[in-house]
Amino acid sequence: MAEATRVASQILFQNSLAEVVRKLRSASKSEADVIEQCIAETRKEISSTVQSVKVTAVLKAVYFSMLGYSAAYGAFNIIEVMADRLFANKRIGYMAACITFTPKTDVLPLLTALLKRDLASANQYEVGFALYCISSLCTRDLARDLVVDVVNLLNHPRNYVRKKAVLSLYRVFFEYPDALRPTYPQLKEKLDDHSERCDNDPSVRGAVVCILCELARRNPANFIGLAVPFFSMLSTVHSNWTLIKIVKVFGYFAPLEPRLGKKLVEPITNLIHATGAKSVQYECIFAVANGMSKVASLTKLAAEKMKLFVEDADQNLKYMGLDAMSRMMRENPKLLSDQRDVILACLDDMDVTIRRKALELLQGLVTKKNIVSTINSMMERRVRSPPDEDWSNRVIATVIEVAQINDYSLLQDFEWYFGVLLDISLMNLTCYKHGALVQRELVTVLARVNAVRQFGVQSISELLCNSTLLNCDATRSTQWEIIKAAAFLCGEYPYWLRDKRLTCERLLSNHISAMHPEAQVACITAVGKIAAYTHQPCPRHLALSHGEEELSLPDDPVTDAELLTVILAQHVKEKENDDGDEDTKPEECTGLQLFRHSIYPDVQERAQLVFYHVLTNPDVGPSLYVEELLSVAVGAQDAVVPPEDLDLDEPFCSPLPQLLRLSDSDDGGNTDNEDDELGFLGSGAAKRQRQQEKEKHGEVAAFYIKGMTRTREELPTDVQVETVTAASPQSHSVSSHLPHKTHSINRELSRPSNYVAAASTRRPKEEIEEDEATKKFRNVDVTRALTVDEKLPETIPYTQLLQLRASAVGEKEDLQAAAAAAVFDPIVLLEERYLRVTAYVDSCHVRKEGILLALDVEVSNLASSSSTYNLRLCIQYDEDNFTQQGVRLELRDANDANNNNTTNNNRNCGDKKNNKSGDPNQKQEEVVEESGESSCVGVCVAERVKGSTAVRRKLGVRFLSQLPASLVKPLTLNLTYTRGKKPVAATLQLPLCYPYFAKVPKDITPTEFRETILGKFLVAAPLVTGLVDVNLSRVPLALPLILPKLRLRTVEVFRDIASFHGVLHARKSTVENAHVAVLLREETVEEGRKGVSIAVKAHQTCLAESLVQEIASRMMLEAS
Repeated sequence: MAEATRVASQILFQNSLAEVVRKLRSASKSEADVIEQCIAETRKEISSTVQSVKVTAVLKAVYFSMLGYSAAYGAFNIIEVMADRLFANKRIGYMAACITFTPKTDVLPLLTALLKRDLASANQYEVGFALYCISSLCTRDLARDLVVDVVNLLNHPRNYVRKKAVLSLYRVFFEYPDALRPTYPQLKEKLDDHSERCDNDPSVRGAVVCILCELARRNPANFIGLAVPFFSMLSTVHSNWTLIKIVKVFGYFAPLEPRLGKKLVEPITNLIHATGAKSVQYECIFAVANGMSKVASLTKLAAEKMKLFVEDADQNLKYMGLDAMSRMMRENPKLLSDQRDVILACLDDMDVTIRRKALELLQGLVTKKNIVSTINSMMERRVRSPPDEDWSNRVIATVIEVAQINDYSLLQDFEWYFGVLLDISLMNLTCYKHGALVQRELVTVLARVNAVRQFGVQSISELLCNSTLLNCDATRSTQWEIIKAAAFLCGEYPYWLRDKRLTCERLLSNHISAMHPEAQVACITAVGKIAAYTHQPCPRHLALSHGEEELSLPDDPVTDAELLTVILAQHVKEKENDDGDEDTKPEECTGLQLFRHSIYPDVQERAQLVFYHVLTNPDVGPSLYVEELLSVAVGAQDAVVPPEDLDLDEPFCSPLPQLLRLSDSDDGGNTDNEDDELGFLGSGAAKRQRQQEKEKHGEVAAFYIKGMTRTREELPTDVQVETVTAASPQSHSVSSHLPHKTHSINRELSRPSNYVAAASTRRPKEEIEEDEATKKFRNVDVTRALTVDEKLPETIPYTQLLQLRASAVGEKEDLQAAAAAAVFDPIVLLEERYLRVTAYVDSCHVRKEGILLALDVEVSNLASSSSTYNLRLCIQYDEDNFTQQGVRLELRDANDANNNNTTNNNRNCGDKKNNKSGDPNQKQEEVVEESGESSCVGVCVAERVKGSTAVRRKLGVRFLSQLPASLVKPLTLNLTYTRGKKPVAATLQLPLCYPYFAKVPKDITPTEFRETILGKFLVAAPLVTGLVDVNLSRVPLALPLILPKLRLRTVEVFRDIASFHGVLHARKSTVENAHVAVLLREETVEEGRKGVSIAVKAHQTCLAESLVQEIASRMMLEAS
């Protein structure tokens, strides 16, 4: 009765989905609280025994899942609803599964049997549910188990089922690519009009075309055989969607089969003329541009249609036309030369995406005849109203990229181009992104075209007082870098300056001192160059060539004294106030003094250098700038190989801190007088100067909004120049300045001997990113015939499948455990700044001549440029444990040993003879170091290890007679090598652990362990014990760490005792002495506390002792 009452209450008082939605919309409190309350109710209802209550709860769980709440609590109940025989409930269950389930849902394996049953249903819509679920939730296991059922549905009498089966096969192929080859012939037959299995239903044929086209576009060469059925369908199919797919695939097939393009002329032409669908027309045009660009008739027709697309009023069609043009331009740029005016008109479009696409197209259509008009057209449109700075920056970059095509091969008048660069430099943008690019271009043009230097230097020197450049915000704009170019060119070619005195004043003005420190350094350097030229011109300043000699030098008879009055201008002295008050105004610095106490070390250092060679030693200046800076080819710097003995990681002056400490002095002496003699300011004036400079730079802080900004009226007379603003694009029009000269550019650039010029391409090819489907289908070759054994997986009962899967998982875990036990962790023997030495223990071999522990030693040079030489490794022997008669280090490769012998015999000047024994283990280098009483036998690990590389050498530690008395202490190795022509020595510690000498034992029964191992083989073996102060409850947690790593197998485990078995490497004649027995038992330690005693019995005492320590350390680690 109570159960009936509960069921009735669930049915009567359950809220439907509509009521839940109304409740959420009318909630007065937090909506999240109401949702949590409803989810709690849904959790209870979804497990109800009443099917109607459960179905309603599933609907509500799906709704909450769409709001972002997990529905994992109802995964199993959703499967129950999917299995309902009522069609309406089954539909809700499948819908819920497709929305809430993911490939990681735990209950997905339960779907296999359910889907198999529904795929065989007589109701076509239930079959459709199952196929839709497969397309949404398919995993590799589901695909493998259900592929046969889905393929069988390709012959279903209902076209509804056949269509859905075809479409779901793509997801099955994606998850299980092995099913593609056996299934591909059946899909292809459905399109073959001459086959008995041909499917005449348009929807099914469209689905097959869709699947095959998706496969073909990822690997066109693999599906080239589809060209025949697809070609026949071009004239018979009336579905625009199917035609689009077929035409798109032919665009991929055409480049692979040249004859195919000629055969497609007629059907593609008919489609373009006959169809009224713009989508089909565009796909035909795109296919021609993509893969049929060598067919003249098609490309000409496509170009005409592209023009119509671009001229269309629909913005989408206009962009699609431009995109198709960009594809065709890669193969036939000349074909689009007639469309240049149409593309230029797109630069005035309001849509920025269309303008950018047109800009890309113009970049590819530039020739020697139209480069001037193209750049002028871009410059006329560089500023828009309202302002669009992203567009302006893109135009700047495009103009320079166009000029740089094929190393400026299209340009003839570089004086005109330099004027264009000046106009670009003066664009007033808040965020000027390409200052560095414009700076490099200005310097490159004048460095490589001598005949333009006069015009360039005289023009660019005016930029030093331009308010647009001087007032730019360095935190948001890179326009200040153009000042660097102006300063460099004025200093590099000072003989073309009209007024050197005025130029120096501008280079050392107060406005320059407020700019970026790199700009200040460039300006100070330029002043030093100008002063050096005035004092004594260099030969390169007098011997002009390449058109420069035809120009007349400006008349500027400035002297050293006149220039010094500008460079070393005296600071303003203290002034009294008009009231006769004693308060004074702090002295203000001018000229070079403005930079000598800068807060930036680079600026201060360069100012001091210029001050020295201008005032103290003027003859030094010309010698610093006697050589001309030559242009370097692109990529030449990367091809320079640094010398082997050069260590770029080592500081230039490593003892600098010590030298600075020695130079410190507290003696005041006559420092102020000495400073005055050298022209320095007093300490107070220097502090005030630095404080003023900080205040200047604080005005342009990243988060500071200027309250007072400089205007052109407030600037000095020599700084007031015309300013270009975004609202006045005609201020510096380039259309009125047309080229009328021809200049030659220097193409003999500096390059190293190993320099390889990169292939010059107008536009780099787009890199196609491979998606996951392409990677999966790449290696599936459908053109190869099927083998006898190649077929779809057989259908087996689900219970048998679970049994096979469980056994496979168990075998896999056993294999993984065995593999994990067979691999040892690497041992880092040395970790320094420039060198790392790592040891990898490989195996252990027991032979008649001794025990060989095989290992690989890897030496990694962490330095980026310097090499390490003559790395040699030897054992540091002692008197009792690791003796020279008991252990030695040797090479395991005979060829390495021979090379090692030859090298070291030469190094030892023939003091030792090469061992000519036939045993490879004896062919090793023996180096006796006579240092006190110790001597060692060593090997050469590597003659040289280059920077950022690693060398691995196979070595072996051979114990000649037996193992040492104890392996607790590690084996000490000595490493010697040479770095930077300095010998270096290091000590390494190689631990000799128990697992290195053990192998994975087989499982044995407790009876066999007691009677055979303990009662027979280990009766006379010594016993080694130890006690660990750890709770016994931690032992079961530590066992998973102990057993695989120490190569032990469990024999018996009880509440207070556990036994294990191990096996050591041994010869066949002594295999009975290779067993190891381990016993763990609970015992009382002190004051009632309990611990775990460890007892190990083995014939090798040193290994038993090592095993006890290993077990104890791992148990202590787990306990902590």
